[in-house]
Amino acid sequence: MNPKELEENYQNKKSNFHAYIDKIKRNARWDIYTIINATLVKNPYASVFPKNFFTNNIQKDNNLFLFTRKLVKYYIKNIYLYFSYVTAFFIYKIYYKKQRKNRLEIIIDTFGLIDKTNEKGQFSENYLTGIYEIFEKYHTQYAILLRPYGVGQNPLKLKHFFKIINQDKKDFVFEYEFLKLSDFVKLFGLIVVYPFKTLRLLQKEENDIDKIFNNAVVNDIKYFSFDSLTRYILGKNLAQIESIKTIYSWSEFQVIERSFNYGIRNHNDKITLNALQFYLNYETYFNAYIDDLDYDMLASPHKVSVNGKYYVLDREKVKYDVGVSLRYKGVFEFQGIKEEKNVLLLGSYIENDTKYMIERIEHLDNVIFKNHPAVNIHKLGNIPNNIEISNSNIYKLFENTKLVISTASGTSLEAVTCGLSVIIIASQDNLTANPLVTHGKGKIWDIAFTKDDIEKLYNKLLVYRKNYKDEIKQISLWYKENFFREPTEERIKNIFGIEENNL
Repeated sequence: MNPKELEENYQNKKSNFHAYIDKIKRNARWDIYTIINATLVKNPYASVFPKNFFTNNIQKDNNLFLFTRKLVKYYIKNIYLYFSYVTAFFIYKIYYKKQRKNRLEIIIDTFGLIDKTNEKGQFSENYLTGIYEIFEKYHTQYAILLRPYGVGQNPLKLKHFFKIINQDKKDFVFEYEFLKLSDFVKLFGLIVVYPFKTLRLLQKEENDIDKIFNNAVVNDIKYFSFDSLTRYILGKNLAQIESIKTIYSWSEFQVIERSFNYGIRNHNDKITLNALQFYLNYETYFNAYIDDLDYDMLASPHKVSVNGKYYVLDREKVKYDVGVSLRYKGVFEFQGIKEEKNVLLLGSYIENDTKYMIERIEHLDNVIFKNHPAVNIHKLGNIPNNIEISNSNIYKLFENTKLVISTASGTSLEAVTCGLSVIIIASQDNLTANPLVTHGKGKIWDIAFTKDDIEKLYNKLLVYRKNYKDEIKQISLWYKENFFREPTEERIKNIFGIEENNL
């Protein structure tokens, strides 16, 4: 099935897809094993089910043999991660000397980027920039719960990381602080049992979809997240602390957030959980959308704050509201295009899609490539000589750009908001992660399924922006108003309940 056919199938069958998974979730036993099951989470990049569903790809594997193969790899990987986690615990006990100034009431739950912090020599995170200064300005107590990112295979990185954190004036929380011997025993037991618990989800094979689902349930054992269990145990431990009132969590509603929420809500009904989704989403990033079934399963937060009003969903039990665009201040500071000269290629975190894009634009001139920060550029192979590689700020590059070509990048939406035309290149081997919606399609943006499409759309979009400049401005303004909200101090205070009388 080619990319265009896959896109058409997705548009025609997406309602059936969600209904099928939701029915299984409703009928399943609601426990930690169901909460963290990769197939039920629906992430197309952490489950084979979405793609196989929309392509009607029925695997010939014998599920029993497949399960046996997956089981061996599963135990090798996760037993290693288990002992790595034990090592991280002892490193914490030896090297983390910092004492909190305040008791735990408000917790900010976000990623701790180990490599970046170690490289810079100071605490660094790119998710909730700008909020800590406001907490401190109004003397509002808070503690940062860091999820150590990039530790799994090399916990020794934590030695330097903890030395850096020791010097920071902020209050921090780490999961290792609350661990007891019984938690390690519990964790090991959960790891041992999990693969067998997935088999409870196998369906009676009455049609092709049941066959595809059953194969995915077994296949997706490879996507099991070790961190989902440690986060579950952390949630249980935090639920025992009576002083905690509110937890604000960076949330893509992956298994690590679901298990954390479940660990708390299953043991404490007084802590308020607020999910922060201050990022640009994709329709096909199914896992990020939180519904009332997730609430009933105790996997969801109580409230979700999103990046713009377009993302606000109508739910009865989960409260959605508009947050702030902490990571997109440049959208509000951008002064406009100075010269429509260059073609800007934006790399994706999906390496194969980026390679495909680069290989198909050799006919274009004045091409600049900006790589995705999470991807090692050397993994992309040889970049053609006609492409200039840039590390400049994205909004600086926008100033001299006439058209952006991208794949699976939220920056495409930033480009449209700044008035640039955009070509989205469809994924060649999965559902296409496109942050743009139907508004303005064929005018300011469009999707290319083949190399020929790229050239046709390139000419079409440039002609349209030349002939309909006012409409291009109106479309870009619509995206700005619907997908972004300026992060003013007053709005940040409202979101986090910071009061002025604390001054």
